[in-house]
Amino acid sequence: MFRIATIDDFTAVDQLIVKKAKEFQAAGKSQWVKYLEPSRSDYVRHDLTNGTVFVYERDQQVVGAVSLIPPTDWDHNLWNDVNGAVYLHRLVTDSSAKGERIGERLMQHALANTATTIRLDCVADNAFLNNYYPQFGFRYIGERNGFSLFEKQA
Repeated sequence: MFRIATIDDFTAVDQLIVKKAKEFQAAGKSQWVKYLEPSRSDYVRHDLTNGTVFVYERDQQVVGAVSLIPPTDWDHNLWNDVNGAVYLHRLVTDSSAKGERIGERLMQHALANTATTIRLDCVADNAFLNNYYPQFGFRYIGERNGFSLFEKQA
């Protein structure tokens, strides 16, 4: 079941993110290394209170989440003009749900429930993500500071 997250989902979303960050680290990837720091909880709290976080819940357990939020300092560093868009961050699914296409379904749900331009970024050398986002109608804008920038008009 898809739903908008509440602050009561803080621990579940926070743990999903740290679990995924640890999996990336174990696989030798540098992606999401900042989420191994305790400050990651600040990002999660920010998302839950300042934007829209969609979660996917199965058997009363959150197994996926995606955040659509106003621009952060991160976004200001990557985009010339941050106004007029929301920023997609922290699309995460529990590895126990691999193959269920929850990430894809979360993305589709978030896009269907957003009436404004959506922007996102990913590591420029992550071939999977650079091919993944255009499948949802995101247009490649360019690269900045080692990150690929994507945008989807409302």
